[in-house]
Amino acid sequence: MATTAHPLHPTAKTRPAAGRARMVMDYTDAFALPILERIDRVKMGIPAQNVPTVAADLSLTTERYASILGLPKSTVARKIKNNEMLPQDQSERMLRVMRLIGLVERLVSDYGDPKGFVPATWFGHWIEQPNPALNGRKPSEFLDTATGAELVESLLNKMVSGAYA
Repeated sequence: MATTAHPLHPTAKTRPAAGRARMVMDYTDAFALPILERIDRVKMGIPAQNVPTVAADLSLTTERYASILGLPKSTVARKIKNNEMLPQDQSERMLRVMRLIGLVERLVSDYGDPKGFVPATWFGHWIEQPNPALNGRKPSEFLDTATGAELVESLLNKMVSGAYA
């Protein structure tokens, strides 16, 4: 059976973009990436072409996903068109969400039944729902900062223990 290369999947080919190798990884790999490698990848930049790919995986529009991350729509559109990397701060936000999707994959694999479960789609829906643990705010409201992403990660981990999240 042939596999289709996904821009975030490790089997996808790396291609030069703006003088740099394009990074490819899946969500589980993003979650498991050692911290020094995460730093290197963020400094190298995440390809802007990954924004619409991750958005689609989350069942969100590119515009909505960019808004959640606090990415300027016009800048993202230009970088996608020109096949460029996102700057360091925007790459950091992208990688954080990729890691959170990887966390969901890991949690369901370790503690649930992954058969038929699509982690990115579930996560995309979950972040857009008001959450009682956030005083009725949506998790998506917190993904544009590192501290907010930590809060979202904490809620996901609490779900495993049965805590209401």
